[in-house]
Amino acid sequence: MRIVIVDDERPARSELKYLVSLCEPEAQITEAASSEELLELMDRESFDVCFVDINLGGINGTTVASMIKKQMPDAQIIFATAFRDYAVKAFEIGAMDYLLKPFDYERVKKTMERLREQMKEKPQPSEYEINKIMVNTASGYRVVDAAKIVYIETENRACKIHMADGSFYLQKESLNNYENVLRKCRFFRIHKSFLINLDYVQEMRVSYNSGYCVVLRHYENECLPIGRSQIREFRQIFDR
Repeated sequence: MRIVIVDDERPARSELKYLVSLCEPEAQITEAASSEELLELMDRESFDVCFVDINLGGINGTTVASMIKKQMPDAQIIFATAFRDYAVKAFEIGAMDYLLKPFDYERVKKTMERLREQMKEKPQPSEYEINKIMVNTASGYRVVDAAKIVYIETENRACKIHMADGSFYLQKESLNNYENVLRKCRFFRIHKSFLINLDYVQEMRVSYNSGYCVVLRHYENECLPIGRSQIREFRQIFDR
């Protein structure tokens, strides 16, 4: 479970992070001290759950929640705040829960239990689900078979899609968007900057600082880094 806590008060972030980690020890928890920092994070990563404070130094948390829903429609939003007056507005925009400060362990525990139950439910497949994506080209648009994509990397606030034949497409889209679209096609986010097609994995090697990197077919001269928080899940995929 990938979680982000958005609060401009460090003690509040630390307290909530501690309580959530007690309930969900395997969770990957990231902190953001402002809406700007959150937006930068969302350009590189996707989250399953977003804990959002109402007062974020000049911008209302409900506005931030609307921004999250637009970029990550599947993310669950939970308001974590000292203000009671925004509960109705929070649920109107689709918040899953509303936690009040000071945080109570039992209350946080119930929220995390609800989250786990919801995440167990399988999403309904799209009526027109296809394993292809559309990319921009100089002459218009081209439909690309996801099975022929080897990996996608971030490049200057855009994404570079590397194909099995060695060609590539540079697209003004976020990696987070491609992760959401291609998850059903056996793609895995190994790093904040890399999304790979698991069918092309050839080898995992020990890298610098005791880390790991992965080699993909057709791109044997490259070894893409695996984020430390992703290593365990990545190995479990192949151990099943």
